[in-house]
Amino acid sequence: MASRRVVHRLANASLCVAALLAWPSSRVYAQADSGATVERLADGVYAIIHRDAFQLWPKGITLAPHSNTGVIVGDDGVLVVDATYLPSRARADIALIRQITSKPVRYLVNTHWHSDHTNGNGAYVEAFPRIAILSARANRQFTDINQEGRRSAARSTASFSLNVIGQLEVMLQGGRDSAGRQLSTLERGSLAANIAERRNVLLELGALVNAPPSVVFDDAMTVYLGRKRVDLVNRGRGNTPADVTVYLPDDRVLFAGDLVVMPVPYAFGTNPVPWIGALRAIESTSIEFLVPGHGPVQRDLAYVRQVRELFEAATARVEALVRRNEYDAKKVSLDDFRSRFVKPGDATAAAYWEELVRGKLLEDVAACVQGSRC
Repeated sequence: MASRRVVHRLANASLCVAALLAWPSSRVYAQADSGATVERLADGVYAIIHRDAFQLWPKGITLAPHSNTGVIVGDDGVLVVDATYLPSRARADIALIRQITSKPVRYLVNTHWHSDHTNGNGAYVEAFPRIAILSARANRQFTDINQEGRRSAARSTASFSLNVIGQLEVMLQGGRDSAGRQLSTLERGSLAANIAERRNVLLELGALVNAPPSVVFDDAMTVYLGRKRVDLVNRGRGNTPADVTVYLPDDRVLFAGDLVVMPVPYAFGTNPVPWIGALRAIESTSIEFLVPGHGPVQRDLAYVRQVRELFEAATARVEALVRRNEYDAKKVSLDDFRSRFVKPGDATAAAYWEELVRGKLLEDVAACVQGSRC
């Protein structure tokens, strides 16, 4: 496919120095609400790190995460990277952005189609009607279908979800868990919060505004926010059919989307073999900061290398068994990698390792190696 580069330019305007100097120089400089922290990475470049939408109670395993969000402030406009899972969280992010700058958000980039990165699109359209939502062409249709599907699913499966909520409410009212153990005051408070979060998710998904990307590209696209250059690159198949990274060459900041997720890669029905090439490309990028799709901001590429080595090992071990016509997922051990991803006490990492790495990752590697899907 021939490379296609689309260049957007915003008119140059004087840099609002006073607005920038008003903020402290430390990286973590604002926490305007209980659900998010803003980190300053460079002049006009920020990451918003979010708390989960809700977790599995009482184990604390992440069930509905919000994506990390990037904010890039140019001479006379703003580009945002990813829009989170819930519209209310996106609206809260817009309030954070307005604390940083009065400039309008002109662009929103969807790094891929997953709902935890795109469900908030409508909130940005509502706040900034002239906004352009950018994505790789291959992912636009999935974003459109997914947003409509999420809204329908929230309505059609509400009885099941409400049943779960009802069971939790019985525990709360009775003051005992499913095993009959007395709940502490702290546990009752966390359970009540979890029930409220679950109810809110149902309400928000049921009223989701469908706002798919309005501008698409194939291989690469450069956006100029006045003097600030932002490079969008489609890294191809990995976590999704087309994963986009967002890079500021002058500031050496890379927003990686879900090609990089901590503490365990999101291997939900993915393309792990071609994903290796995307990770190698990221490793060749000069960075001061890397913002993963989920997890803390990184100062180096060590974790990217760790994920790539995991995928390479999984591929090599599956291939060896396939060549001998002996493939069985139970015969593939990745235990030598587990401690590098799963730290003691991290319930989410432990659960995701079993479900995604020991489960889906090996399944998808085998499908690629055996030629059925890659």
